[in-house]
Amino acid sequence: MAESGGVNYDLTNWPDVDLDRVRTTFREVPLVAYPELARYGRPGIHEALAGQGGLFLASDMAKRLALSPGMRVLDLGCGAGVTSIFLAREYGVTVDAVDAAIPEDLANRAAAAGVGDKVRPIRTDARLLPFDPGAFDAIFSLNSFFYFGTDDLYPPYLISFLKPGGEIVIGCPCYREEITSDTPEELLLEFPACLAVHSPGWWRRHFEKSRSATVLHSALHPRGVEFWEDRVRFLIEEQPPREMPPWKRDMIHAMIRMLNRDAEGMVSHFILHGRKDRIH
Repeated sequence: MAESGGVNYDLTNWPDVDLDRVRTTFREVPLVAYPELARYGRPGIHEALAGQGGLFLASDMAKRLALSPGMRVLDLGCGAGVTSIFLAREYGVTVDAVDAAIPEDLANRAAAAGVGDKVRPIRTDARLLPFDPGAFDAIFSLNSFFYFGTDDLYPPYLISFLKPGGEIVIGCPCYREEITSDTPEELLLEFPACLAVHSPGWWRRHFEKSRSATVLHSALHPRGVEFWEDRVRFLIEEQPPREMPPWKRDMIHAMIRMLNRDAEGMVSHFILHGRKDRIH
């Protein structure tokens, strides 16, 4: 069953907020539910990660992969590379960190984390990957796939970089069901990017029709709505909205409007897990 949503936070005095009201309105993902992340703390779980879920979602994604030291992993759309460092530290894998706008300091941050020899930053477009076919044991993509992966030709292109039997895991914002012409405006995430945000069923069909991989799982995350609330709460606790840059303040305002309107849990997160068929 989909996780229900809907909060009731009064935005009348925005950008002034009642921090006690924020804490009683928006759920916080309990750290005790993720003992593997205890050493990171809440700032480390969210720091430099775009989108919701942070390392909570990343950890749940990684658990679906049969990772072991020495494997080669493609972290696709890695942003600042936080997930690349996380995968290298926690699983001992070698990570190709790919993003079109990868920061210059990723190599130094990886070295400071003790995995400088395991994280290779690569600045390139996700549709122009500079790798040999069958180069990777696994592909990992957090909160970015809908920006570049909705084309019908993309799944088979991407899967070609997996070894036979290799695995892919994707975690992203999603709609519980496909949006329609009468979907409330408040629920349209990052319009027009919202047109590339789909339901778990859509993503399953997207990969299955390519016939390049077997989809083992594609479903709403049980904390999918909670991730949105947790992110709002963390950002407001970290910095009062009145002191935020306008773009950040407006983003959080839009997220709260969405959560206020979304009583049915329409906007959530999903995980897709697939395996490349050995015959390919």
